[in-house]
Amino acid sequence: MRTTFGREILGRDVVDQAGDKLGALADYRIDMSTGRITALLVALEGDLDPAMLPWPTVEGLLSVPVEEVDGVGSSIQLSR
Repeated sequence: MRTTFGREILGRDVVDQAGDKLGALADYRIDMSTGRITALLVALEGDLDPAMLPWPTVEGLLSVPVEEVDGVGSSIQLSR
């Protein structure tokens, strides 16, 4: 994956399967041994309770495993 791609997706909306916005992509985690993205770090919308979501938070950001991503376009679509 090119570095420019990484910059292009930062700030995109992250939406669930129903199209509801969870927040915006703030960062991502990379496995340094493979160079693969392992998780998306999402800055949640202010009215969402992270305790109600199936993923953990890391330093205030929701950590969504990359396997949960259904597609990337103008927004990042999750599979659930």
